[in-house]
Amino acid sequence: MVSSTIMENGKSNPSRKPSAVGIGPGNYRLVGWDMDTTGKKVIDEICQIAGYTPSSSYSQYVMPYKDLNPPAMKRHNMKIVTIGKFRVLKDNKTNKALKTKSEVSALTDFITWLSSIRGDAADGIILVYHEPRKVIPAMLIESLKKYNLLERFKQIVKGFANGFNIAEVKCANTVRAYTLRTLSQSLFNQETQLGNAKDRACLALQIVQHLSSLEVTKGNEADGSGDSDSAMKNTVEFIREFVQPVEIEEQEYAELKIVFERQNSLRPIFGVLFRVNRRERQHASPLRRLLAEAGIEYSQLQEAWSNGKKEGLDKLIKEKLTATDEKKIEDVLIVLEGHFDPDKKSKLKISRDKSQIKMKNSNINDDRENNNKCDSGTETPDSTTPNSPLKIKSESSENSTFIAEE
Repeated sequence: MVSSTIMENGKSNPSRKPSAVGIGPGNYRLVGWDMDTTGKKVIDEICQIAGYTPSSSYSQYVMPYKDLNPPAMKRHNMKIVTIGKFRVLKDNKTNKALKTKSEVSALTDFITWLSSIRGDAADGIILVYHEPRKVIPAMLIESLKKYNLLERFKQIVKGFANGFNIAEVKCANTVRAYTLRTLSQSLFNQETQLGNAKDRACLALQIVQHLSSLEVTKGNEADGSGDSDSAMKNTVEFIREFVQPVEIEEQEYAELKIVFERQNSLRPIFGVLFRVNRRERQHASPLRRLLAEAGIEYSQLQEAWSNGKKEGLDKLIKEKLTATDEKKIEDVLIVLEGHFDPDKKSKLKISRDKSQIKMKNSNINDDRENNNKCDSGTETPDSTTPNSPLKIKSESSENSTFIAEE
C-alpha cells in the first residue's frame, strides 16, 4: 500500500507537518471527493466515485473487472454477483442491483461535472478527501492516465487536500483520533453513515469547513461553513498549505512505482518471511520498505555479499541508511545475513525453535503419562487439549499456510 505523507511505519507522527508543498493564493473552488475501491492497493479498481459541494453532488457506481476483496465488501457494503453470463454489483444490505457504468464513462462524467461546478474559480478546483493512508489520489491518477484523461483533468483540478493531515495538525490537542467517524462525533456530535463514497465526500468537506470557521472566527458565533464566497475563501486560505498540486502527486506516484519495483526485487529475501505468520510479516514489511526507499535492490545486496560477505552488507547498509536508527539497521542485517548465509540461517532457526522443541518433548512425555493413565482406567486422554501432539501438528500446519504478501 501507499503510505500517507505523515505516516511512519504505519503510525502517525503528530510532530511532523505534512509534506504537501502547498499552493499560492488564488480563486479556487473546494469539492469534497472520495472513491470506493476493490481494495486498498494502487493496483485495485474503482467501484464508486463521488463528489460533493453544498449546492451540487455527483455519484456513480463502476463495474470493476475483479471482485472486491472481503474487507472492501464489508467496508463499502457492496458485492459482485454473477448471474448467468453477467456480473452485477449489489448492495449488501438491500441485495438490490446498483446501476453501474464503465470506469472510463464514470471518469468522463466526473470531469464534466467538475467543469460544470467550477464556475468563476479561475485557478481551478481543490479536491478535499480524508484518508489516513494516502492511496486514492494515486489510484485516480493511474485510472485517468489509462484513458488519456489526465491532461483534461489537470485543466480543471489544481490539487488534492487530505483532511486527515489537516485534522492531525489543527486538532492535535482536542481529539484522540483523526478518522471521519471520530471527527464527526467530536465536531458535530453525530454518528454519520460512512459506507458510501458520497457520504464520506460530503463529510470530508464539512470537516475542513468547520475547522476553518473555528480558526477564522476564534470562537465567535459566525459560521464559516456553507457555499458563500467569503466562507469559501476563508476555507481555501485555511487549507492552502496542505494542498498537493496534481503535478506533484503525479511525480510522487512515478517515484513510488520505482520503490514498488525495488520491493519486488527483494522478494527472494522477504517472500519467505511474509509466509511465516502475521507477526513476522509485520516485522519484515517495514524493513523491506526501508531498503526500497533507500534505493537498494537485490542485485546490489548480492554484489555486496559476494565482495565482502557480512562486512560488505554492513558497509552498504550503513552507507545507504544514514538516517536510520541502529536497531532497524541491526534487524535488516540479521535478515540479510540469514538469507545469504545458509549456515547462519540454520543457526537462527535452531535458536528460534529451541523453546518449541523443548515444549514438544514435554508434550510427548505428558502424552505418555496420559496413555499410562488410560491403560490403568483412571483417565481418558483428550486429543484436543493444549498438550496434545495432534493439536501441535494441526497448529503447525496452520502456521505453514501461505499468506499473501502485502
